[in-house]
Amino acid sequence: MNQDDPSYFNNSNISEQSKPLPWVERNGFAHWGMAIGWVFFALVAFNIVGAVVGVIGVLSTTGTLDPQTMMDELNSNFDILFLANSSGQILIMGLATLLIVKLHAVKGERKEFLRLKFTKNTWQVTSVGAILFIVAQPTILFLGWLNSFVPVPEVMAEMQETMAEMISSFLRSENVLLMGVFHIGLVPAICEEVMYRGYVQRAFEKSWGIVAAILISGAIFGAYHLQISNFLPLATLGVFLAYLTYISDSLIPAMVAHFVNNGGQVIASNFYPEMLDQKVTPEMDIPVIMVLLSVGATVALLYYLKSLKTESS
Repeated sequence: MNQDDPSYFNNSNISEQSKPLPWVERNGFAHWGMAIGWVFFALVAFNIVGAVVGVIGVLSTTGTLDPQTMMDELNSNFDILFLANSSGQILIMGLATLLIVKLHAVKGERKEFLRLKFTKNTWQVTSVGAILFIVAQPTILFLGWLNSFVPVPEVMAEMQETMAEMISSFLRSENVLLMGVFHIGLVPAICEEVMYRGYVQRAFEKSWGIVAAILISGAIFGAYHLQISNFLPLATLGVFLAYLTYISDSLIPAMVAHFVNNGGQVIASNFYPEMLDQKVTPEMDIPVIMVLLSVGATVALLYYLKSLKTESS
C-alpha cells in the first residue's frame, strides 16, 4: 500500500487499536502496582519454599522432626541451607516470575518484556559492565562504610550477623569453590536478574518511565535483601545493573555483571580467606586514594556506557 494514501495511516491506527492488550491493562491494573504486589508475595513464597526444602533435607539426613535437632542440622549442614535458598530463588524469583509476566505482556511479546534477547551492543555492554563491577568495588566499600553509621535494630543486626557468619563458615569449608560459585554466583545472577531487572524494572518503566524504573528497581533490590546496614551499596549495585539493562536493552549484561560481583567475591575469598574476617564498621580505615580512583573510573565507565546507547539506537 502506498504510504501517500491517507487510508494507509487509518489502517495502521485500526491495526494498533485492535492489538490485544495484556491482562493487566485489560483489567485496569497498573504495571507498577502489580510489580510491588509480586515483590511482597515473592518474599513470602521464597521463604516458604526455602523452609519446605530445608525440612525435607533435614528429614532425609536425620529422620527426625525434633525442632532443636532440625535447627542444629540446618545451621551446620550448608549443603541443605544453600539448596533451600537456591530452590526458593529458582522456583519463585525465576520460574514463577516468568509466569507472572504473562499478565503484563501478550504471547509473542514476553521475551521482549523481560529483555531476554541479544542486541547489537549486548557483548560490548557486557564487557564494559564486567569491568565496571570490578573497578567499582572500592566505591561500593565506601558506600557500605557510610551505611554503617545508620543505626540498625538489634533483631535485624543479629539476623544479618548470623547470615554473614553462615556464609563465611560455608566459604571456609573445604572443596566448596564450585558449590559457592553456583549457589552464590550463578543462581542469583540469573534468577534475581529475571525478577528485578527483567520484570520489576520493565513494569515500572511502563508506568513511570526509565529513570524512575532504574532508581526504584535498584532501591527495591537493596531493600529485598533485608540488610539495613547494606542497603546503600546493594541499592547502588541494583541501579548499576538496571542501567546496564537499559543501555543494552538486554538482560545478558546485568546477569554477567551480577555473576562477576558475586562469583568474584566467592573466588577471591577462596584464595584470600582473610577477606572473610573483614567487617565494614564506622571504625574501619577507608583507602581514600583507591576510593577516589574507583569513583572516577566508575563515573567514566557509566558515561561511556551512555555513548553505547546512543550508537545502538
